[in-house]
This record gives sequence, C-alpha cells and structure tokens, in this order.
Amino acid sequence: MNALILAVAALLFSRLVASDRIEPYRLQVISAIEKATDALPNTLRLPVIVGGSVTIGAIIAYMPLIGAVVTFCALVLIIEYGRVTEDSKAILTELRSGSFSQAQIKLSEFSGTDASQLDENGVARITVESQVLKLAQKVFIPLAWFALGGLPGILLYWTSTVIAQRHGSGETSERWVSLLNWVPVRLMALTLGFMGDRERSRAIWTRQANDFSDPEAGVLIAATAGALRVKLGGSRCVQGLIKQEPLVGDGDDAARYHIEETQSLAERSLLLWAVAALVITAI
Repeated sequence: MNALILAVAALLFSRLVASDRIEPYRLQVISAIEKATDALPNTLRLPVIVGGSVTIGAIIAYMPLIGAVVTFCALVLIIEYGRVTEDSKAILTELRSGSFSQAQIKLSEFSGTDASQLDENGVARITVESQVLKLAQKVFIPLAWFALGGLPGILLYWTSTVIAQRHGSGETSERWVSLLNWVPVRLMALTLGFMGDRERSRAIWTRQANDFSDPEAGVLIAATAGALRVKLGGSRCVQGLIKQEPLVGDGDDAARYHIEETQSLAERSLLLWAVAALVITAI
C-alpha cells in the first residue's frame, strides 16, 4: 500500500510541477551515473553500476522514514510523466493556433524525427507514436519494475537504460534492457487495448507488430493503432535517413485530436494499473 501511495504521489507531482524544475536534478544524477559508467570497462558496467544501485536501493528501502523519502525522490526523478505530457500538449497547442512550423520544430525536439517535411497528419502520427513510446520508457515500464521490486526494482531498470544509452556500452546492455522491457511492454500494450478498442487492438497487434524493425515499438504502436482506430507507422526521417516502417491500423488517418485521445488512453491505463495494484495489495 505504501508503494502505491508513493507511486501515485510521484505521478501527481510530475503533473503538477513543471518538468523544467525537476530536469536539472535528473540530469545531475544521470551525469553521475554516466561518469561512473565511463570509468569502468564494458564487462563491469552492468554488474557494478546496476548491482550497486540495486544493493543500495534495497538497504535504503528498509529504513522506515528515509526509505520512503528516498523512494519518492527516485520516483520523481525517474518517472517523466509530466514532461511527456507537456511536450505533446505543446505540439497540439501549436497545431490549434495555426503555428504549423512551430509544431514541426517542437515535434523534432520531442521525437528526434525530422518533421520539416511532414504535413499535419504526419505531425499528428509521429506525435502519437512518440507519446506512446516515451510513456512506455519513462512511465509504464519503470512503474512496472517498481511494482515488482520497489526501489531496487526501479533502480535496476533505470540504471540499465542509462548504461545502454551510453556510447560504447555494447550490445550486451541493449539486449539486457530489451529483456527487462519484454513483459512490461506487452502488459502496457494489453492495457492500452483493454482501455480502447480491445478486439481491433489485439488483431492488429497479432498481425502487424512483428513487421517493425523494433519489435517492442511495433507491439506498442500496433496496439495503440487498434485501440484508437487510427493508422500509424509509415516513413519518417531520422538523422537524415529515411526509415520505413509498415503502416498499421485500418482506421482514420492520424489527426490532431488523436494526440488528446492518446493522453486520455494513457491516463485511463494508469488508473487501471492503480486499481489493480490496490486490489492486489488488499488481498
């Protein structure tokens, strides 16, 4: 029950406090992890950094008051729900105000995709996809590991992702993160489908998710396309190269209102996870 309260409090804090106020502290912690990572050879990065973080987290978690405070701070730093919401809403605001070029610029910053050649449907499509993928990486998967292992669990996942994103960490760390993602990604996809058009979500996921270059992204994008009854996927420009993904879904072309629907779908999914956690802890 305490873990659930801390998680809900961190989500609310993330939504109520501007992400710019939290980001400097997050970057300081990430910088410290990266410096420690760079000081170690590849073979020792995962066992030393991740193992050390999990061990320290396990010790702190058993300290009554200090454990709760540190856990809440860790949740606030790791879960970027507010930032993902702010960024997607900023794109939607620019679209509604008619500032299409500004929407393209904000989308490029949000997604890492060159949005300069996209039309409004393309901007909406990439925004929806980026929302889902970022919500998975920065909200749902960390919460799943927190539910499974408390403070050690969320530190296990977060430090693993920081190492995997560090240049020169090698394929082992990437495969390790993919392993950590496997169950939470599919649990999130199931939840999104359940809170939307579940039959269409399941069907599109089953038929088309494996066609993506990144299977994890494919699962989430296909499930979302079905849940929202929208077409996602297709081509995009990343770092000057055209990346072609399959077009999934048999609904409408993506439009600006789908950005709001994606946020609403995520909120309902988080609520379902909270209710499920409450029921499990009450048993």
